[in-house]
Amino acid sequence: MTEPHSTDTELTPVPVWDIWVRLFHWGLVLAISASFVTDKIGDLDSHYLAGLAVLGLVIFRILWGLVGSPTARFTHFLRGPQAIIVYLRHALVRRPSFSFGHNPAGALMVAALLLLLLAQAVSGLFNTDDILFEGPLYDNASGAVASFMGRWHGRLGDAILIFVLVHVAVVLLYRFIKGENLIRAMIVGTAKLPRPVAQAVAKNGEGKFASPFRGIVCALIAAAVPLAIHWLN
Repeated sequence: MTEPHSTDTELTPVPVWDIWVRLFHWGLVLAISASFVTDKIGDLDSHYLAGLAVLGLVIFRILWGLVGSPTARFTHFLRGPQAIIVYLRHALVRRPSFSFGHNPAGALMVAALLLLLLAQAVSGLFNTDDILFEGPLYDNASGAVASFMGRWHGRLGDAILIFVLVHVAVVLLYRFIKGENLIRAMIVGTAKLPRPVAQAVAKNGEGKFASPFRGIVCALIAAAVPLAIHWLN
């Protein structure tokens, strides 16, 4: 993994996020927003479809974390407790961190959020409003299991909302305190990093994105799961 810090102030654009990571990120923003709104207005049929979209996106991100571009891979950004603690000690310094990809603390949040979203989407398949809506797995579970899943579906939803708010707060902190525009990088795919970091990235081949064909295969597999759940219900 390329070291993020450098004393060289000359910055150069470096490829960081491939199109698949960016599509996943903004697709997840839309799916979570739709899930939240449809839950609040009581439209459980649309809420269910939004949940299936979340499930498909999370499955894709897990697959892409195994076979995708360097910065997308779990082996690239997941770090141990010591690296996280060291990073957090300097997190509020008023200068950019110049991380190539996810920083250690951000990586932990990504992993935790993916697990929460996966658990939330699966628990929703057992959900019911006891009137008009039943999830596709509700009839296949005992009353105790369905009740358990229903309780945790609500709790996980609250936890995800907290994670999302923390994520937004951190992005704003980086923009206005540390001077890093993380949103722009997630839109255009490149970040401005010190020249030594850019040279190391190029030397290690970490800026080379995975084959588009690999992304298409992962997307088809990820889409097949929620579609099968819906059509076979």
